[in-house]
Amino acid sequence: MAENSTPNFKQHFHKKDNKRIVLPNKEGNYNGYISNKIFYIFIFITLMISIYLHMYGLYPLWLMTAIWASISLGSKSFISSFSDQPSNKNIHTPIQSKTNKDNITAMRLPQREAELHRSLEGKVLQPDGKSDAQRGVSEKTFYQITKRVFPNIVQGVAFHNPKFRHPYSADFLIVHSSGLSIDIEIDEPYVGNTKEPHHCIDQGKDNIRNQFFTNNNLLVIRFSEKQAVKYPYRCCKTIAKVIAQVTGDYTFLTQLKDVPLLPPEPMWTIKQAKKWAIENYRKTYLK
Repeated sequence: MAENSTPNFKQHFHKKDNKRIVLPNKEGNYNGYISNKIFYIFIFITLMISIYLHMYGLYPLWLMTAIWASISLGSKSFISSFSDQPSNKNIHTPIQSKTNKDNITAMRLPQREAELHRSLEGKVLQPDGKSDAQRGVSEKTFYQITKRVFPNIVQGVAFHNPKFRHPYSADFLIVHSSGLSIDIEIDEPYVGNTKEPHHCIDQGKDNIRNQFFTNNNLLVIRFSEKQAVKYPYRCCKTIAKVIAQVTGDYTFLTQLKDVPLLPPEPMWTIKQAKKWAIENYRKTYLK
């Protein structure tokens, strides 16, 4: 991600040397040319009128010169006030000038997605069926919300692990069109019925599990149960940011541009989880 950062779509870049290109304001130059032409025609006409009035002795030369100079300066200021006004047609970004269909295309990097697809093809572990693992109480609602943003998200799929008798179960799985697969997990601090500490940083189980998925070319995003319950759309924005950073697809992130960032929550220890179990901590955010 650090070596392949995506460009800012609000700027124009030259494909060869990645330098920003400043586009000339042709409309502004054309307006200036027209205003200057009108100004010189107007000055010529007023000059001829002044000479005509002086020849017939109606006004002295010094007075006609002063009047002509005043009219010239005033007309120049008047015409410039119109020509200097910015044109609404010229103030836009490349995305704003496109249709809604083109907007979606502009927010993606097809070449980058194609390269990622080629590099991942045949190298990402595929699920081998539905999981029979018990689902957390918060997962149903989280799934309903995330599916509004990511229509292809699936819940509860199993991955065969040759080192264990039972397969690993992914709470949620998103497979992007580029081939990027994301395992999304919702972590509870303790088991509801037994109060046993769960997903603790000093247990080590999640680290082994994460390593299994990353070794098989999947990304892993873990949310605490509290984050998933209180801030589901902010969790979606976190997922969208990962997709944008890795694939260059900003369509999901654009949909969530008005959603605030997800507040971080540090992982807990076994000691902390036991304390929360005694206090029934999960009931403070579960409905």
